[in-house]
Amino acid sequence: MRALDALDELEAAAVKLVRAELSAGPSIDGLIADPLTEGTRLDLLCVVDTMAADLLIALGRDETVRHLIDEAPPGSARDALARHLARS
Repeated sequence: MRALDALDELEAAAVKLVRAELSAGPSIDGLIADPLTEGTRLDLLCVVDTMAADLLIALGRDETVRHLIDEAPPGSARDALARHLARS
């Protein structure tokens, strides 16, 4: 039962991460393009958001990911996740 509870928490965290990155897309794009942020945790977002989306898809939440992408402002994260989802 604890494993299922942990899976629920992981799913909620994945939705939260994808939603947060997509909603802040344009400002995150600018930060990632800044040489001062190179090598920081911001660089990891483009990898981790894909992992979070893959987790949600594996859990059958691909419609949730599509909905988040559809509602997101323009940005590289939205474009990259949309391409990734199309390939999945």
